[in-house]
Amino acid sequence: MIEKVKLKNPWTPQDEGDHHPSMKEWWCFESLFKTLEDNRKWTLKTTMAYEQETPSCFIAHTLFDMTNRKCVIHQNFNDDVNKLSHKKNKVEVSYKKSSYNGLYPNYHVHIDDGKQEFMADIGYKAQSLPHWSAQNITNGFLPIGFDYYRYGWLLNCDISGKLNIGDKSYNIKGKGYLEHAYGNWSYKNPFQKLSGIKQTISIYARLVAWWLSQRRPGFPRRIGFATDNNIMGNDWFWGVFDNNWSVFYGNSMFWLTEGPAFGVLSITPDGKEFWDFCNVQFHYNKLLYIKKYDMYYPCDIELCGQLNDKKINLRVWMTTENFEYISPYRKGNFYKAYIICEMPGRIEGVYTDNERTVKLQGDCKIEIQRQPSILGHNSLKFDFLLPPKGVGMSVDLHSSHLGKKMFTKFQLMPYPKIKCGFRRINSSKINTKTKTYN
Repeated sequence: MIEKVKLKNPWTPQDEGDHHPSMKEWWCFESLFKTLEDNRKWTLKTTMAYEQETPSCFIAHTLFDMTNRKCVIHQNFNDDVNKLSHKKNKVEVSYKKSSYNGLYPNYHVHIDDGKQEFMADIGYKAQSLPHWSAQNITNGFLPIGFDYYRYGWLLNCDISGKLNIGDKSYNIKGKGYLEHAYGNWSYKNPFQKLSGIKQTISIYARLVAWWLSQRRPGFPRRIGFATDNNIMGNDWFWGVFDNNWSVFYGNSMFWLTEGPAFGVLSITPDGKEFWDFCNVQFHYNKLLYIKKYDMYYPCDIELCGQLNDKKINLRVWMTTENFEYISPYRKGNFYKAYIICEMPGRIEGVYTDNERTVKLQGDCKIEIQRQPSILGHNSLKFDFLLPPKGVGMSVDLHSSHLGKKMFTKFQLMPYPKIKCGFRRINSSKINTKTKTYN
């Protein structure tokens, strides 16, 4: 008889508490819930963080009414770093009257925003084990520039509590998520520190080896690149499906807009076993545009992943209005701003293995982080015509820097063909909004 290995919590109290004086550290709680009095759907994000560059603390919370498809409350600001209180060996973080408290498996979040007449008291009861990103490969350590950080999350919590908005009070029930990250890196100057270069190279090497081991040699039919998706950005979403499976996706951008993901798609069907897909292909179905920074970002994403006999296809898309947090950098920087785009949405897909097929659907939260550069939006897309259909290649170039679009098609089989064209970009005609919510 084969004895099952008992899975353990990979987080220690030391992991959950603060790691001061790290250059950056944050705690973030996400939640998807219903107000029991009127059966409306909502999503709430709250974050507390500190950073030593300025230094300062960062406080944020965003509440979306998903039923009415709008963002109803948002608060994002920096303050004196000493106004954020945090302790070691437990989650005990507070700013004025707001606080996070707890240790796995129980947490409590209290938000008190008197200015917007908003208050939330939410209890989180974990229904899954915590998990480090790329847990079996780097134990949660991820590279960023020449530096690195540690990143972990708790995917599935039952939540309940109260919500006060103005003179109205609601009881809530739903699902929650917790993440914690810390390390020594800079968003503004990602290549300024060299003290951790050996560790960073080691992390890159282990991730690349893992990434290559999951892929079969082959040639893509399509691949795209854009300056918007530079290495300081990422795509992220979290959700809990109707069958109680939960999902996390985090993709570090290496200028790609379509093709292989350089991140992880993690799914747990029971809160104990985690399937970490690193063989993932992604594609953007729809983009939004921020004119001031000449930057596009996705609001509708498709993924397909494979891990041994396990295969998954997912689509996530925005179903409400979005919220864009923009923090401009001083003039003269190569990067122009730090931008987080928040979007509640839906997630649907199909999971298959050798024994079953499972249809998946549920609510999710999408967040896109970008740091647009002085280069503006420039993109390059390749489409390859492969046997048995033929042999050829198409190239699309879009350059805001040059103010032009270029298209070239070169085909050898089934018959020779060459085509090319140029046209100027009229920035005044760029659509900044999606036309429909699906």
